[in-house]
Amino acid sequence: PPQPPKLNRAEFEDQDDQARVQYEGFPSGMYVPIETENVLCESVHIFDPHYPIILGGLGNSEGNVGYVQMHLKKHHWSKKILKPQDPIIFSVGWRRFQTILLYYIEDHNGRQRLLKAAFWGKI
Repeated sequence: PPQPPKLNRAEFEDQDDQARVQYEGFPSGMYVPIETENVLCESVHIFDPHYPIILGGLGNSEGNVGYVQMHLKKHHWSKKILKPQDPIIFSVGWRRFQTILLYYIEDHNGRQRLLKAAFWGKI
């Protein structure tokens, strides 16, 4: 059976860009017009058209949060032992967020025992 992206390409190949955007949205890498409001007047003098402004966003599923289990290993430069209430700043890709560790592991009976690191953050 044909794959969905191939079906989409075949369906919209004779359409112009405006019609395709209406159905598919803007594809990655496409130049789009952006209108801004309440911009400082100094921005006009600072703006350099030789350097593009890169805009990014998150998909619908990328904003989900929940408990993430992980293996935590102390860096050899770190002298401090992490306690359960110590705030930690994670830098993951383009994202940066602060969270507090929760040390637990779920055993075969469904109990959550405080043995392994987990945190509340982006999934």
